[in-house]
Amino acid sequence: MKQPWTLRFAWAAIVTIGSIALLHAQGRGGGEWTTSGYDAQRTAWLRGDARLTKNAVQKGEFQFLWKAKFDNEPRQLNSLTTPIILDRLIGYRGFKALAFIGGSDDRIFAIDTDLARPYWTTMLNYTAATGGRPPSSWECPGGLIATPSRRTVLTPSALGGGSGGGRGGARTGSAVGEPGKGAAVLSQQQPQRGARGGRGAPAGPAQQAQGRGRGPAPIGFGGVDPVYAMGSDGYLHTLQSSNGADAEPPVPFLPPSTKPSALLWVDGIVYTTTSNGCGAAPNAVWAIDLTAPDKDRKSIRWTTGGASLAGTNALALGTDGTLYVAVASEPAGSKRSSTATDGQGREQTYADAVVALDRVTLQPKDWFSAPGADFNASPIVIGQKDKDLVAVTANDGRVYLLDSTSLGGSDHKTPLHVTAKFTSSGAGTALSTWEDGDTRWVLATAAGPAQAGMKFMSNGLAPNGRVVAFKLIDRDGKLSLESEWASRDLISPLAPIVVNGMVFAVSSGEYRPASTTAALGAAQRAQRSVPAVLYVLDGPTGKTLWSSGTKITSFARAGLSAGSGQVYLVTYDNHLYAFGIPMEH
Repeated sequence: MKQPWTLRFAWAAIVTIGSIALLHAQGRGGGEWTTSGYDAQRTAWLRGDARLTKNAVQKGEFQFLWKAKFDNEPRQLNSLTTPIILDRLIGYRGFKALAFIGGSDDRIFAIDTDLARPYWTTMLNYTAATGGRPPSSWECPGGLIATPSRRTVLTPSALGGGSGGGRGGARTGSAVGEPGKGAAVLSQQQPQRGARGGRGAPAGPAQQAQGRGRGPAPIGFGGVDPVYAMGSDGYLHTLQSSNGADAEPPVPFLPPSTKPSALLWVDGIVYTTTSNGCGAAPNAVWAIDLTAPDKDRKSIRWTTGGASLAGTNALALGTDGTLYVAVASEPAGSKRSSTATDGQGREQTYADAVVALDRVTLQPKDWFSAPGADFNASPIVIGQKDKDLVAVTANDGRVYLLDSTSLGGSDHKTPLHVTAKFTSSGAGTALSTWEDGDTRWVLATAAGPAQAGMKFMSNGLAPNGRVVAFKLIDRDGKLSLESEWASRDLISPLAPIVVNGMVFAVSSGEYRPASTTAALGAAQRAQRSVPAVLYVLDGPTGKTLWSSGTKITSFARAGLSAGSGQVYLVTYDNHLYAFGIPMEH
């Protein structure tokens, strides 16, 4: 029996509407902010966003959108972590754009970023058999510190997909769940092993040859993309992005009460670092392979032997999978030397060093040593033609540029290039980088007065701090970083991010004593801090295009993130602020 014309038309309309909705959900922006620093190279560069453009900012369309407060208790000056973005969760309530935020009192929050409505909250129960959480201190604040991570590809696509959910990655989908319970949960359906190995999943990295890596395994129909989070007890949780439930039992990753850096998931392995000897844990790089069978899931580590690892992101991955970390100076009074082993099994000192590690075994492959440099920020990886460059800042006030094929030459002490001193010590938060046509830019934060002999195009006096920009110059194969511009005045600036050739910079407002020995507690520092301000700067010149003015009412510590026409910032008083281009609902 033939279908009536009206019925066939109705079915066609349903299919068309569904297709349009799906295309709309998939076309919200290029790539997703799945980890701190955006991608595995920690570039902080969102390569494409269809709505967040310079033209829209100049036309006055960029504005404060909303803010939301979360139920969380700060520990020292730590409160909320950098938001991680999921652009399109497909659930029974339609397409949702979510941000995931860690809270210092061991909570994970999800919020609908289109509607500014809470989506779910998960409390990570403290399970360590240590008699409870230890007291908080400035060096070891405790609580949930590590920014969560979603599945992140080893290398972003040229079109801007930098995540498991971005263009070029796996699409997040779900079956229709029960009303009030979010999307369907993996444990209630066919086992979804692509996120952790097992049936239907690719072999784990330990079983693969080193290469440019694979993208995350596709999420099948009825599945939802995980969020990886770690509480203060050191257990790693794989949470359903739809409702915050554990997709599988948590696994022990770190000792309890450590000070970890932001988590990073690539090819089934989750990475982090520990610093300051917190929780009686060594200062180390840690990894756990979630594609391994349950009985073989054990964390491995590479210890520094004493010195702390630099930066809140701490590590970055090259496009070939090599893992890079920066090591600070030895602690005062320490009698131990940080050591690495060369190819002949000989120990080499590597305090004040950048070290390359095998991402599967965490064994040292190469290193660069700069005695007295005291590296102070996470390294970033810069793609330059057919090779990777590594850039990092130090408390000697310089940027070091290294060749990934030989970090320090045959003597491990020869970099590609070192800038002149451009900042006082203590300014390092994180570098960022982007390309504008054929021009490669590198951004850094600076503090203190302008340094003699270092010329930047000024955008006004900046006694409190600033963002500075360098150009990567190639003269007959010799690479160097040349100073270009310095931003307006910024109080304790956070690491900038870049979207469509615009630099988003934050005057954090945090009070940072000039002397690191100043005996000021968190309460005193908070009292002396002032509200943060978000600025939009022109990438080629550093000129101010937009300012948030007095919209933000507290100071900020965690980094920025962005996606789908919006920029996100969290503040000490447990608020999430969203700025961007308004959407029609």
